[in-house]
Amino acid sequence: MQEIPLHLILKTVTLKRIINAGKAISSFLLSAITKRSVVWGKPFILTVEPTNICNLKCPLCVTGNSKMLRKAGMMDFQTYKKILDEFADSIFYLLLYQQGEPFINKDFIRFIEYAKQKNIFVTTSTNAHYLDEETATATVRSGLDTIIVSIDGLDQKSYEKYRVNGGLKTVTEGIKSLVLERKKHKNKTPKIYLQFIVMQHNEAQLSQLNNFAESLGIDKVLLKTVQVENKKEAEEWLPLNPDYRRYEVNGGEIRTKTVGKGPCPRPWTSTLVNWDGSVVPCCFDKHGVHIKGSFKETNNIDEIWQSENYGTFRHGILKNRKEIDICSNCSQGLKLYI
Repeated sequence: MQEIPLHLILKTVTLKRIINAGKAISSFLLSAITKRSVVWGKPFILTVEPTNICNLKCPLCVTGNSKMLRKAGMMDFQTYKKILDEFADSIFYLLLYQQGEPFINKDFIRFIEYAKQKNIFVTTSTNAHYLDEETATATVRSGLDTIIVSIDGLDQKSYEKYRVNGGLKTVTEGIKSLVLERKKHKNKTPKIYLQFIVMQHNEAQLSQLNNFAESLGIDKVLLKTVQVENKKEAEEWLPLNPDYRRYEVNGGEIRTKTVGKGPCPRPWTSTLVNWDGSVVPCCFDKHGVHIKGSFKETNNIDEIWQSENYGTFRHGILKNRKEIDICSNCSQGLKLYI
């Protein structure tokens, strides 16, 4: 996770959090070795989805292409507060995004502020269409640690091929506002990262990317491989350079190059809460198929974390993760974790 500045994470360290992380990691390693699910502690990494609604229509995103199977909506602040109060002593790291554009939620800045009051590292990811001067000022003042801005093209034509309905000028102006406010308030945060999904139509722009980012005041560039589901999408979107391909394409068959080996640590170390309070194992469950519980029904994470439902999922991970649909595009595993 190259977007995490270690010195900012270290500021969130408490004895309770260290003990909890030790328990969670130990239980995962013991489970991986014995092939029997053991669960100690609570998640020390949490993802919360402020909304699954977006202003853009990205063709490979289940929100953008309208293939999302979940109901659309926004998390209210009281639900969020209940979740954070439950997790506050255990988590170091909070990701405030999943599907959708976080800044669409009118309470989003409050979400950040509340987590920072509890000394939690907070990051988010945005398409930056809502970063006007007022929002940029509020974002800097909120204490947000890092922000990932998605830009997948360095001119409007290239940008809007994937970020449909988006405007590159709006995005760059938003970044400039954020940088300006950060300087004005003499803040070192949020660190601003530019995320560039390498695709067939934009791979030729990689040589210009660092200069483009530097001109905007970006702190770091993050390259990401594009995720596709079928041969047609592969032919249109996968870059020609194999170094930036997540997949091998053989005839009509698409196979991930790097398949996670061994059990995945996520069901022992992290979890994700969707906008409606439903809990799923990780970000690959975009449609909410593997719901393990809900904060609409309980205030207690242990009730969900230690449930038979979650236990069955962990057992599946230990037994044969290939049989779990959401694991097919994921490279996480015991070998990578160690």
